[in-house]
Amino acid sequence: GHIMEYIQADIWVRFQRMRGHEVHFVCADDAHGAPIMLKAEAEGVTAEALVARILAERPQTLQGFHLSFDHWHSTHSSENTELSQDIFRRLRAAGLVYSRSVEQFYDPVKGMFLADRYIKGECPKCGAREQFGDACESCGSVYSPTDLGNPYSTLSGAAPVLKSSEHFFFKLSDERCRAFLRDWTETPGRLQPQVANKAWEWLSGEGDKGLADWDISRDAPYFGIPIPDAPGKFFYVWLDAPIGYLASFKSYCAKTGLDFGAFLARDDAEQIHFIGKDIIYFHTLFWP
Repeated sequence: GHIMEYIQADIWVRFQRMRGHEVHFVCADDAHGAPIMLKAEAEGVTAEALVARILAERPQTLQGFHLSFDHWHSTHSSENTELSQDIFRRLRAAGLVYSRSVEQFYDPVKGMFLADRYIKGECPKCGAREQFGDACESCGSVYSPTDLGNPYSTLSGAAPVLKSSEHFFFKLSDERCRAFLRDWTETPGRLQPQVANKAWEWLSGEGDKGLADWDISRDAPYFGIPIPDAPGKFFYVWLDAPIGYLASFKSYCAKTGLDFGAFLARDDAEQIHFIGKDIIYFHTLFWP
């Protein structure tokens, strides 16, 4: 799947360059989250050592498929930490971030709070079994893992227990966000029609079918970017992962002498993303 995306993007980039356009082709390893932490634990190494090894091996793959990336970076970088924390502070100053106590599933065997993808159970909407804790692959519903029927931890098989924790939320339900997204998704040429229609299902829904505020924090132990002024709290990987595109470009600018801020502010500059269809939710709602 990754190689397919890279090749599709590479074809588009080469075509634009043949047309005489200036293109800066960047990407990065998506390095954070519970899966990386658990993989490193299984290998008996630190998460930092694991992602450094993968990054060092990356050029062989890219060159082997003749991919023309200008720069490859990692979301586990100083640039991504700086940009993610800056964006968080700006959102908080704008009144779009708040904190509240939530009940969250905790694995009593592993001794950690469970990420959505490490919980399975029955979909609260259609009843399909073996569905993950964030979305149903059968009916497409999005929900909280605490809504699942008969949940269990995929790490230990244990029945998770509910524990309270203070979490940070992005106020996606705010009318400012809804108005922005309505305009953003309607802009001609921005999204494929099928993708725009899917985004509109979320935007036009009310109540359980509408836009819910987004939980953007995770508790230690977690491999991620620390949340400012909140010891033991880290950004959920999907907050910093898309920002990693900007972080990779900022690293590239530092190496090539481009002015990062000035380039992004140009009226004729565009960001084009090649993504998998399974992450439309994040790239058409959260990231914009």
